[in-house]
Amino acid sequence: MSSKKAETPQPILHRLRLYVAGSNVRSLRAVQNLKRVCEAELPGSYKLEVVDIYKNPRRAADDRIVAIPTLIKEAPGVVTRMIGDLSKTSIVRHALGLGL
Repeated sequence: MSSKKAETPQPILHRLRLYVAGSNVRSLRAVQNLKRVCEAELPGSYKLEVVDIYKNPRRAADDRIVAIPTLIKEAPGVVTRMIGDLSKTSIVRHALGLGL
């Protein structure tokens, strides 16, 4: 007789990469706005990587970043890009696949 433990389903992990340019106002605002949405909508189920193009210009070139700040949602689903300070919560939610 085997004992089978009930497994808790793992939440879908949202993998996000946000490209910023140092600590300018738009970059800082984008980080704050994105973290606010993620903590409210995806607590514990997202991984956010913030890439400063001044420190890692090669990464920006590899990902073909043409404007800053740029958010790339890598998973789940289709890769999505969003440019701007991420202040429009409804658009950010939609880009993350969370509906309108």
